Amino acid sequence: MSASNTHLPLRTRFGYGTAEMGLFAVEMMVRLHLMKFYTDVAGLSAGMAGLAIALAMFWDAFTDPVMGILSDRTRHAWGKRRPYILLGAIVMALGFLLTFRPPTLDSESAKFLFLLISYIVLNTAMTILAVPHSALGGELSFDSNVRTSVFAFRLFFGNLGLLAGTILPVVFLEIASPNTRAAMMDAEEATSAYFFAAVCVSGIVLVTGLVSFFATRGMDRPAQWRPPLRGQELVREVTSLFQVLRNRVFVFLLVPYFIAYVGVSINSTLALYYYEYRLKLPDDSVGLILVVFILVWSISLAFWTLLSRKAGKKYPGFAGVFLLGLATCIAYPLFPPGQLLYPMIMAVVGGFLVGAIVLLDSLVADIVDYDELKTGQHREGLYFGFWKMAIKASRGVSMAVTGLLLSWIGFIPNQPQSDLVSERIALLFGPGVGLFFLLAALLFLFLPFSRSIHERVQALLVRKRVLRNRLPDGSGGGTHQTAAMAAGGGS
Repeated sequence: MSASNTHLPLRTRFGYGTAEMGLFAVEMMVRLHLMKFYTDVAGLSAGMAGLAIALAMFWDAFTDPVMGILSDRTRHAWGKRRPYILLGAIVMALGFLLTFRPPTLDSESAKFLFLLISYIVLNTAMTILAVPHSALGGELSFDSNVRTSVFAFRLFFGNLGLLAGTILPVVFLEIASPNTRAAMMDAEEATSAYFFAAVCVSGIVLVTGLVSFFATRGMDRPAQWRPPLRGQELVREVTSLFQVLRNRVFVFLLVPYFIAYVGVSINSTLALYYYEYRLKLPDDSVGLILVVFILVWSISLAFWTLLSRKAGKKYPGFAGVFLLGLATCIAYPLFPPGQLLYPMIMAVVGGFLVGAIVLLDSLVADIVDYDELKTGQHREGLYFGFWKMAIKASRGVSMAVTGLLLSWIGFIPNQPQSDLVSERIALLFGPGVGLFFLLAALLFLFLPFSRSIHERVQALLVRKRVLRNRLPDGSGGGTHQTAAMAAGGGS
């Protein structure tokens, strides 16, 4: 089946999206529990834990576009993306187990180094799986609406992974020591509980990676032959990663997304601190809030996908992110301790609004079409690699900042916080996060790309491909001119 076919089988969309479940399960357990595990259980200071996680994230961020280039050039019988989905799933499962099973270490520096090295291994494996998987999603169909549907399936399974990454640690912590807060639990019991949760999540990574690998068989073609990269050629290829920044449309999407994701990462990292130390809610209530949020988010994907067919992706995406930022700034500092109702209402509202993120992800594939029109090259892997790099760089920034801020406001693990520290946690979780969303939404309004422009881009691409097939030298000709026509409204 051609990847340009608009009638992509449901089983392919379904199967392709499953790998995101394993990725998101790891992502959520890391976001919610990794720093808290190393501060409250392993005994590493918040500042050092945040620094180790940030350094690993920055290392990993720069491997993403390299992975994109590598998969763009891979010539394998299984295709240029699918071999990495299989390899990444295996290594990622093992790396995740390693991260949540630290040996008994006495010194702060030894704990810091173990977290740094194990998290680098895990993140590198996630890159091997996630970048080719994301790029393959944009190649399954040429049709913009089908692409949105593909990314919606991917995000739906991702949200199932979010549920797994949220619920499994809570379940095993409860089994290990019923009626005892995780922050007050014996370190050995907590370590075992987190490890058993990690075993389950690693199993999800393996199974969903295999399903995605087999479901996309025949949909992924090997790359066209290019001379192998050696020496200076390899250096030039790596430095050319930043050519994507010459694409003004991509930059106008990348910058607000980076800013919004800093807010998302700070929110995820602080969530357990806010609910346990500020609102003083029991672990089962915290789990319920997170589950409701993720379920509403999953259900809302259908709404945002249908809305994009009527109104495009730009303005619905702006509305969702802007309203999310406004609600975050206002609501979280006002919630009284011990009350479950108010955070539950916010979980519903926030879950619905954050569903708009599917529109931003699918815009990347549309912008790759614009790049192909300008350059004559199809560089899906490079763009999604750079996109993933920006996400991880934003997480690195947020992890470092969050760890330092927790230390700065006077947070002390495993004990009740003073009223002043509690209020500061609420301000960080509310306006401290919401302002990132508001700024990102306002910048997103300036995106010089719309549904009408993308439709012209695709029409010109089809014409150019037909012409290229007819010409003896295979050149389409006039790439910059046709791109200018698309952006300027020419036909």
